[in-house]
Amino acid sequence: MWSVLRFAARAALWRTTADPPLVGLPVLVGWTIVLALVRIGIQYLDAAPPRVFMPYGLNALVAWLAIMLAVAALFVRPAARTTALAAMIALSVVVEVALTAIRLAGGLLPATPPSAAISYFPFLQAPWFAQLVELAVVISIFAAPAVSWIGGVFAIVRSVEPAPRWPLFGRVIALWAALFVAKALVPYVPVFAGADFDQSTANWWEFARTRYQERTQSSPSVPSAEARADEPTSEGASAEDRQARLLRAAVAKLTAQQAGTSDVYAIGVAGWADLDVFIKEIDGAFASIGQILPIKDRIVRLFNNRETVEATPLASRRNFAAAVRAVGKLMDKNEDVLLLVMSSHGTTEGFSLQLPAGGSQVLSPHEVRRVLEEAGIKNRIVIVSACYSGAFVAPLADDNTIVLTAADALSTSFGCAAGRDWTYFGDAFFHQALKPGTDFKQAFDHARILIRGWEALDHLPPSNPQAHFGPALTARLEPLLKAMTGQ
Repeated sequence: MWSVLRFAARAALWRTTADPPLVGLPVLVGWTIVLALVRIGIQYLDAAPPRVFMPYGLNALVAWLAIMLAVAALFVRPAARTTALAAMIALSVVVEVALTAIRLAGGLLPATPPSAAISYFPFLQAPWFAQLVELAVVISIFAAPAVSWIGGVFAIVRSVEPAPRWPLFGRVIALWAALFVAKALVPYVPVFAGADFDQSTANWWEFARTRYQERTQSSPSVPSAEARADEPTSEGASAEDRQARLLRAAVAKLTAQQAGTSDVYAIGVAGWADLDVFIKEIDGAFASIGQILPIKDRIVRLFNNRETVEATPLASRRNFAAAVRAVGKLMDKNEDVLLLVMSSHGTTEGFSLQLPAGGSQVLSPHEVRRVLEEAGIKNRIVIVSACYSGAFVAPLADDNTIVLTAADALSTSFGCAAGRDWTYFGDAFFHQALKPGTDFKQAFDHARILIRGWEALDHLPPSNPQAHFGPALTARLEPLLKAMTGQ
């Protein structure tokens, strides 16, 4: 092992080694394991906290190392193949460790030139100079590893195989090109993913699939939700009266607002009558949120389910607007916060509502915004667990609003199946990530990474959850979160 390391270290300096030591398969396997551990460690350092372990990343790493050895073996003569491959692997270890150390050290350097240098060289402040430096950094990030590795491999091959220099150098360039193509074909996923990891750009396959979806995604050919202002006619006058009584009874149970404090009122909407996973998710969501925010005795539930239709108001557009108005009348609009949690199927038009007695509706993002604005509610947390729910972010986002969605505006989310207690988003965010001592941003960042891992393991396209954190509301929630953590 040590003799190969010395051989690789000289090659890293582009120096050949006379009579390099011949090694066997155990040494090659040993250095391959070392390289795997080094890459896992580098991925851990590169991942922005909170980091999440992704088992599928191990598959990608093992596959890439196997392909790398198989491709490189084709470019080295058999007599010295094991030695050359072990040295190449060790060279990769040396180069990657050195470049990572340089990157980490570079992060400690000042971002701007010293004032003394600026006084002598005013061009250092020019925008073109900053752009030039940025371009140089980008080029070096990609070019430095390639140049270092090509020069090192050339030194290794020259050491184990006597041949004319330029044909040998051409072979090394061909080897690098073959490995570049092979790596582009491997669906890369890191072993450790951070909050800044984007599955849609993780590899060429995901990038191409995302671009294709963006071009081909189309809205379903159904009438606009804004145009369907009337409720389904399946509910008669008596049913409407019963719904009004149920809603009044639910609102009457709410604890009154306390002056001088930021009280949190909550409305939960489970929209699809044929699946109880959405009801379970709303109940579980409030149980989890109740650990970090004081929502006890301030919750109104709107459920579409045949088993709850006699006891709980339906999740219809009319009831949603009425519930928001009723809760809004109890709130101090300047200091209180409305928490709106919605779970159902979704379309590119909005949030789907399927009523137990038949008929369906769509609650659009713009309708939700209009209802909240008409009720005068400005401090709001809106969490939407549904396909295409990213469409809610832009219409609702402002300084006093937090918006969290299970997917972007062009993607589906997963887990809405019979027999489940949570959707993927609900499980990751409410069940796994939202714990006492965390805030919504920390929990969302953690949940987003968990969801990426689950989708990768199940070979599902990324749902790409979205979020907006209004700074004014985030600051308003801090004392409440700290108080609940203390309790």
